[in-house]
Amino acid sequence: MGRRSKRHLGAAILLVASLILGGCLSLRIDKVTDGAEVKPLPQEFAVGKTTLADILASYGAPSEIVDMKGHFALHYQRSFYRGGQLSLSVPMSDVLKASPKLDATGNLLRYDAAVFILTPDGILSEMTYENGIARPLWNTYWK
Repeated sequence: MGRRSKRHLGAAILLVASLILGGCLSLRIDKVTDGAEVKPLPQEFAVGKTTLADILASYGAPSEIVDMKGHFALHYQRSFYRGGQLSLSVPMSDVLKASPKLDATGNLLRYDAAVFILTPDGILSEMTYENGIARPLWNTYWK
């Protein structure tokens, strides 16, 4: 490569670097947590023995109470959202009549959930717990 070619290459690299550095770079990170902590099922919880009072004493107020034609369910849920967006714009509209732009996004949504199904007398008949699942547990519980 000749001396003149190296000089032109150096000038082109300097021009591109100055355009990129003169561009607009933005980064946005979102972190959202909704709901109270959902603890794993205690070992002392047993179907047929645990009562509504035991569950409420351990977990507190549920996110949702569902009437199930006689039985009822206590649903505890916490959701975690993490998202990010990176944008880079290079203002070249004076030269090229177009401005290149690069966008990248990503997100993660996870749920911690516990469901307790109780008899009309308030005795535990079924329970389940999931940690870090991709879909809300209650929406997929019956599928």
